[in-house]
Amino acid sequence: MIRHLNSHLSHNLLFKTTILVLFSVSPSIIPQTNITSPVNALLTGLKFPVSLRFAPDGRIFYTEKDTGNIRIIQPNRTLLPTPFETITPIFSDGEAGLLGIALDPGFSSNNYVYIYYTYRDSGSFTHGHIVRYTANGNTGTRPKDIFDVTSSAPNTVYHNGGYIKFGPDGKLYAMVGEFHQDQQAQNQGSMTGKMLRINPDGSIPSDNPITGSLDYAWGIRNSFGFDFDSSNNRLIATMPGLYSDDKILIIIRNGNYGWPTCVGICNDSRFIDPTVDFNPVVTPTGIATVAPNSYIFGEYSTGNLVQLQLNATGSVLSMTPLYTAPGGIIAVELGPNNKLYFTTPDTIYTYDLPARPAANATDPSLVILGIIVIIAAAILVVYTALHYRSKRLRTHQQAETEMFRQ
Repeated sequence: MIRHLNSHLSHNLLFKTTILVLFSVSPSIIPQTNITSPVNALLTGLKFPVSLRFAPDGRIFYTEKDTGNIRIIQPNRTLLPTPFETITPIFSDGEAGLLGIALDPGFSSNNYVYIYYTYRDSGSFTHGHIVRYTANGNTGTRPKDIFDVTSSAPNTVYHNGGYIKFGPDGKLYAMVGEFHQDQQAQNQGSMTGKMLRINPDGSIPSDNPITGSLDYAWGIRNSFGFDFDSSNNRLIATMPGLYSDDKILIIIRNGNYGWPTCVGICNDSRFIDPTVDFNPVVTPTGIATVAPNSYIFGEYSTGNLVQLQLNATGSVLSMTPLYTAPGGIIAVELGPNNKLYFTTPDTIYTYDLPARPAANATDPSLVILGIIVIIAAAILVVYTALHYRSKRLRTHQQAETEMFRQ
């Protein structure tokens, strides 16, 4: 009976020790999950807010796709009734319209605001156009034409690109879709289906990959968003597919992303395969860098806001849904005070980010391996201790038996 009781106590001790080890594993090893959704509606009842930027003084500039209005949200979170500027004429059918906005890196001193929009000429060709305004308070003044591109066919309404942003190098990057003429993405004589790199005055940078060309990367169907990760000089972009193979791309200088020759993952040395390939499609839109190697993007088809974690070489560690909006997500931007901003067709939301992901997030496979090693070590230690204790107990019992025999 004593032997059975000791065995029971030994197994009980082993179980309790294992549970204790599991619950005491460092939070730095086991990723923590945010339980509540820190989402708030900043402004509602809006007219398709498609792109937004943050001024150093706390104002938020955003564009309305269909109206041509550039609007300003004041630091007190109220919307100015009078637009900063209204673009006219504007062509806004399909995916066209007032699509992109960027503030000059020297905005505090020069007050430059860059706008990308589409218009139609007399031949029904669609143009993607960038104009620069000088902000006089909350009013746009002195418009200056910076860039213009023309579709290769008339009457196009889709794949206009339009997202613009300044890079860490001070150059203006612009995504121009192939205007629904897919072969143009592989035509290096065309600026459509390309990521462009432009001097702030509209001229061609002397260090662009192709002399005399604004083209920075090509073979791109269309994109609704991209961002820079300054920790590793990474340029990450979304790319919706047709009926399959939505993508997230890491854009490199003079890279060819395959459209329309390569639709999915092709393992073809001529093309750069996507970092993420979605099937079925989700229509990825805006994307924002929230920490080194960590990105949050929106999906228009599902309304999902998703966090993507890569390792230092660009391989996927995890994709985690964060929130589902009641409408398709369009813009996604990291704003001041660790707030993420995202838009749907009628609302601008804020998302209070949890503690930022570590600069070098742990690979989940390494996390699991680490936990297994810790548990195995704990079990080995407990087993050794119990074995030693059991051996001592047997020796003691034998001594007692010998004593009673005498």
